[in-house]
Amino acid sequence: AEPLKTEMNREVGKRIEKLTGKRANLKNPQIVALLDLENDSVGLEVNSIYIYGRYKKLIRGIPQTRWPCRECGGKGCGRCDNTGRMYAESVDELIKPHLVGAARCEETAFHGAGREDIDALMLGDGRPFVVEAKRPHIRTFDPEALESAINTGANGKIEVIGLKFVNREKVENLKSMKADKVYRLTIEHNTTEEKLKSSIDILNESVIRQKTPTRVLHRRADLERPRKVYSVELESFNGNTAVIKVHCEGGLYVKELTSGDGGRTVPSIAGLTGHEAKVIELDVIKVDGK
Repeated sequence: AEPLKTEMNREVGKRIEKLTGKRANLKNPQIVALLDLENDSVGLEVNSIYIYGRYKKLIRGIPQTRWPCRECGGKGCGRCDNTGRMYAESVDELIKPHLVGAARCEETAFHGAGREDIDALMLGDGRPFVVEAKRPHIRTFDPEALESAINTGANGKIEVIGLKFVNREKVENLKSMKADKVYRLTIEHNTTEEKLKSSIDILNESVIRQKTPTRVLHRRADLERPRKVYSVELESFNGNTAVIKVHCEGGLYVKELTSGDGGRTVPSIAGLTGHEAKVIELDVIKVDGK
């Protein structure tokens, strides 16, 4: 005999179909009816809708998602001017109001394939993301119209590309995605062009031993991770600044690949040249998802 729950789901589905003319989808429902037989009541659970795309970040100084104030934890204080946040806006928050308007949803959640530093640009064909509309009242709308509204409203700060509806599994795929990166770094240094070129030659096709950077130790475990550098190219050299392009495995911190982070990243440009070096400008120019 079939379990009571399975039989009841089937019978309720048949009755809803008869009353509404809509076939019940028991495998992937948009709305789940919760029957409370003891209290003779019905509750509705509205499943989220998911929209995939890529975003470019065209200005520096905005995070991917809302960043609560470190001092007050988001409650509001003098440091954050009672806003509860470290930064006035984020990629997520530039997208959110337009999705809320299109889906008439109660809340949204942003799922990115990694994230770039706040002071970095995200260029090229953008970074993959999924934005989730929770408990939407409208489930079907034109994603191209949403894309246009977001880009117009962002006023050149971000750009979203290729928005389309996906299922929930896309979020899991995104989080587990192995993505190589290509960066363009403007570095400040105190070495010769010859020494810099020599250090770049050594970094090409090398494996970097990188301990968790000092700047993120407050939120990440202190571990050593091997990360592959596929190529490093010197694009320009001008006195004490240079521009280099780095193609590397995802998860490599390229600021520390430059500075060495006090010996926590080996090898590094600073370590190989014997002179201090630091990144003064960082652009992500490709996120190559696999």
